[in-house]
Amino acid sequence: MLPAIVDLYDKLQIDTYRKKVAEENKGKKLDEMAIGIDLFKYVLKNSSKVKEEVFEIVAVFEEKTVEEIKVQSFMITVKSLKEIFSDKEAMSLFKSAMR
Repeated sequence: MLPAIVDLYDKLQIDTYRKKVAEENKGKKLDEMAIGIDLFKYVLKNSSKVKEEVFEIVAVFEEKTVEEIKVQSFMITVKSLKEIFSDKEAMSLFKSAMR
């Protein structure tokens, strides 16, 4: 899953996005949930750029093949993606991998 996450991170320029959000909110107390939701929305808005990576990530998370993910309901895929972004252990793993 991590190679797909790194590809997604690079293709969507999430580091640039993260720095922009940090600069816009400098000195403010941040709500981690709101920041997570904003990142999730940013990924969804740009999902056409990382469609294959999203399928790969969700496939690993759901323990299915990429082909199974591609044919399932879009809403199920989005729900799984949301669960990944809200899973504390997964996010901790992603954060440590990005450092």
